[in-house]
Amino acid sequence: MNPIRCIGWTLCTVAMLSAELLAEPARTPYGTFRKALISACASVSPLDRNGDGINEIETLRFVRSEDGSGRGAAVVVVESRLWERGSKELPDLQPSIRTFVADVARDGYQVGLTVAKLHASERHQDGETVLALREWLKRLYANVPDLKAVVLVGNHPTAFMVRQYYWRRTDGLTLHTGTTAAATWKAVPHVRSIAEPVASPADIVLADLDGNWDQAYTCMPARLAGLLAAFPDDPKGEITSQFQYTAERYEDFILVQDGAWEEYPAPDGKRRFRFVGERNAECAPSDLRRVNVMAQPEIAVGRINAWHVALEPNPEIRGIRGEGLLDGQGRPQAVEFADQTLVPSAERLWRPSERLERRLLIEYFLRNHRYRTEADARGCRPASITTEWGSSVAEMRAAIPGFRDAQAPEMDVANPRATIADFTAWLMRPALTRAIKAHAGPTGFGFGPPADFDAFQTMVGPGWWWWTKQGSRLVPDPKPLGGWVNYGLLRTLYENRKLSGAPALYLHTGCEGIQPANYDREPFNSFSHGRWQIAEALMMFCDGLALVGRGKVFYDEPREFWKRMGEGATFGDAWMHYFDVESRDSALAQDGIGRKRAYFWSVIGDCTLSLPSSLLRRDNTVPAETP
Repeated sequence: MNPIRCIGWTLCTVAMLSAELLAEPARTPYGTFRKALISACASVSPLDRNGDGINEIETLRFVRSEDGSGRGAAVVVVESRLWERGSKELPDLQPSIRTFVADVARDGYQVGLTVAKLHASERHQDGETVLALREWLKRLYANVPDLKAVVLVGNHPTAFMVRQYYWRRTDGLTLHTGTTAAATWKAVPHVRSIAEPVASPADIVLADLDGNWDQAYTCMPARLAGLLAAFPDDPKGEITSQFQYTAERYEDFILVQDGAWEEYPAPDGKRRFRFVGERNAECAPSDLRRVNVMAQPEIAVGRINAWHVALEPNPEIRGIRGEGLLDGQGRPQAVEFADQTLVPSAERLWRPSERLERRLLIEYFLRNHRYRTEADARGCRPASITTEWGSSVAEMRAAIPGFRDAQAPEMDVANPRATIADFTAWLMRPALTRAIKAHAGPTGFGFGPPADFDAFQTMVGPGWWWWTKQGSRLVPDPKPLGGWVNYGLLRTLYENRKLSGAPALYLHTGCEGIQPANYDREPFNSFSHGRWQIAEALMMFCDGLALVGRGKVFYDEPREFWKRMGEGATFGDAWMHYFDVESRDSALAQDGIGRKRAYFWSVIGDCTLSLPSSLLRRDNTVPAETP
């Protein structure tokens, strides 16, 4: 049996693309692509999309392009702050980014490198800026119909999506809670039509270039009318005297309005409520013809961003003996204060570090380059860890030819009692495709606590990069977190070099796993927006290449994702395919509350990556014992 070799994209991978990909638009001539990109950049430098006197795009500058063949076109957008060399003390990112562009071209893309300076202030208008970037992409797409991907490098704004749906239910309901008019039913036919947050980031907005997202955006704070109505006496669910209006406040949001109703007077002082049907107003005409009507992406979007996790302990924090958060060797230590009321909050303990941000990005691009160009047998195997959902290993083995005979039982953990120590041991072993399935939030995900915290501390190494308040002290201690995997654990593993260094492609099904904290009230450039983001911590601290995750509490995972990867598709293609699969599902079309659940998913990392060609050949399989 031949040992598997993780190597970059080769021509044999191109030959394995499905008929669906081969039927796409003809290749745009390189000269046409280059000219169209230069023109599109010039047309939005600057751009005030809504005419309010504020430029969403201040400059979008063309830097260079490279020719490639077989994959279509891609553009890389680098945050101007990171492109500029700045202080001599800061690492220079330009060589790493230029290598990345050359690698993407070598793998078959015509690639354009651009540098963007976007609006950044206290004004909360992230969605407006996303729509401005989308306008630029639309102009480029009009002349480059084989545009396949955009990769955003640095901290760029994301769209926040709200959806309202006229949801008919039969479970319990309480109206006018806390008032003398309160009414409660253990079970009753009722309607809930309330606008709710569904996704941030919502990169379908940026990826869908022919939809109507511009009309769905609201910048300033607004209250959206909602309805709770019980129908205990009307089997049709229309006429009642038992109802309550609501008003939900949002700002800087995209509204998918599928919950509008009409209202009329009815006999005996009652009201008649009639659902007018789902508008699907965001959808293009071609999307409206699908079995399950929903927007479809024309391009893939990837975000390579270390801003939210590139943090350093605040050197201004000092204890009663003058001690700081780090000792003389740069490791976390306890700090004591004169009184527990003087102990600073967790938010004050950290500050952004552009030096670390650039270092993490340089390490990321080096990891990306090695994955594409060097043979590496470490970790070419599937892995999955889950507490109460099914393992992904069987799906990976069935979908990826090179994994058919993979035998690594220690990498397939399906145990409702799995602990944080189990997760850490799993993470420390090399694997290429990794699925993580656990309850989550924007800054962490959960397993059980370790049986022995001392042994766990020994496992992760000296120091713990997270402080908790204990009386009048700040103590770097994992115990208060129990089994919660947060920034502290991943940073500790990174600082202690405890991981194998083998690159990883992640599927994270945890609720809100890619969501930036405080997205709904802080602009993207605020320090509190997205701080300690857990998926980005996995990417930057834990050898990540790309990660697909959900920005909302829900129950799905992208169907046929590993199947498309096993067919030679890119990570971004596999994400896009989920939208197509869902839109063809007639049964899902009847699930009004969940039928647009693909909107909740986005990609961080490099969306242009595919599996090594050796894993796609059916004559190559992973050996039973992988070191």
